[in-house]
Amino acid sequence: MAAHDGSPDLPANAPVDGDADAGGPYIPAELIPDIAKHLTSLHDFFALRAGCRAYRAALPKCRALLALQPPHLLVPHTADPSLPLFKLLEPGCAAFSLALFHTPDRRLLRFRARLPFSRDVGVLTSDGARVAAVDGATGEILVNDIFSGAQARLPKPPLAYSRLILSGGYVFAPAMDRTEIQYCSLWYAHWGVASYGGYSEIHDWRIVNGALYGLLPSCGLVMASLPKDNTMELWMLGGEFDEDLEETLKETVSGSVLGECGGQPLLICKVGRIDPEYKVFLWDANECKWVRTMSLGGRTLFIGYDDFVACLGPDVPGIRPDCVYGSLPWSGGWSEYSLVDGTCKCFTAQYPGEPGVGFRRPQVWVLPSLFCNY
Repeated sequence: MAAHDGSPDLPANAPVDGDADAGGPYIPAELIPDIAKHLTSLHDFFALRAGCRAYRAALPKCRALLALQPPHLLVPHTADPSLPLFKLLEPGCAAFSLALFHTPDRRLLRFRARLPFSRDVGVLTSDGARVAAVDGATGEILVNDIFSGAQARLPKPPLAYSRLILSGGYVFAPAMDRTEIQYCSLWYAHWGVASYGGYSEIHDWRIVNGALYGLLPSCGLVMASLPKDNTMELWMLGGEFDEDLEETLKETVSGSVLGECGGQPLLICKVGRIDPEYKVFLWDANECKWVRTMSLGGRTLFIGYDDFVACLGPDVPGIRPDCVYGSLPWSGGWSEYSLVDGTCKCFTAQYPGEPGVGFRRPQVWVLPSLFCNY
C-alpha cells in the first residue's frame, strides 16, 4: 500500500481511533472484502473498522469510496460541554477527542481520535492524509494515518523548533532562529540535523516531485540536496527582487508559504486583513521567477493555519475549482477564496460537542480523496 505521495506506509503501531471495540462481533476475515464492497459512506467505513480491529489488514483499498468523499476538518470534540477550551486542551483531559467534520453536510462522523496532546503545540500540521501531534509528556511527535489507523512515533527533535512540516514521507523541523534543518523519515525514526550555512533562516520547506525546495524570507527559491554528513548543499534558483512580488509582500499579513500544484512549486501569500484573500504565484523555471496566476487548471489548494496542506483535483466532490480553502481554527470554520473572481466566503463549523473557539484550537484538514491512491 503506498501513501498518496508515493512513499511507503506508516509503521502499524498504535491505532488512531479511540472508538474501535477490540471485543466487537466476530466477522470472518474472508468476508470483509465482500462487506466493504457495499460501503457507501465514511460512517460505514469507520463502523466496519471499529467492529473488526483484528482484521484491519484485510480491509480492501476502498479507492472508489474514498475518491468520492469531500474534504473534512479534524476538529476538537468534548464530552463535557461545561469545560472551556483551555481546560479541554490540558494534557490528559478525558473529555477531549478529535472528530471528523463533513464540510458540505455540516455534520460529524462517528470517528473519534484520542491522541496525546500538548496545549502549547498540539495538533501541528496535516498533509491531508496524515496528521502530526506532539505528546506533551515526552515531546515525541506522533504522525497518524487517519484511515489506516497506523501511527509513527518519532523521538523528540534534538533542537528547539518553530514548526513542523510534513512532506514527501519526511517530517521537517526547522531549528528556531538557526540555519539548521532537522529532518526525520517516517520509517526510520531517527532525526538528522543539517546546516545550510550562510543563507538567512529558510522560511519553508517542501518536497515537490521528488526534489527538496526551500523558501527564503524574501521569497527566493532554493533547491536543496538531501542531507549528507550533516551538511546540505543549496542552489539559488531565483525569485527575489521582483517588483510585482515585492508589492505583494508589502500586502502580506501572515507570511507566505511554499506549496505545490501539478508537480511544480507554488508560492501562496495571504493578503486579506479581514476576510482571507490570497495571491498565488507559479514557479517559471525558464525565467527563474515567480509568476502570478489566477488559474490552477481546475485544481484547488488547501491551507492550514500557517502552512500548505495539499493540492486536489480537478473533479473532487464538494469543492470549487481554482480556489484556496483555508482552515480558520481561531473562529472554528473555514474559508473559500476564488482566484478567478476574488470573492471570499467564510463558513462556521457548528456541531454537538463543539468546545468553543480560540487561538490554540486544534483543527486541520483531512482530504479522503488523497487516500484513493492506496
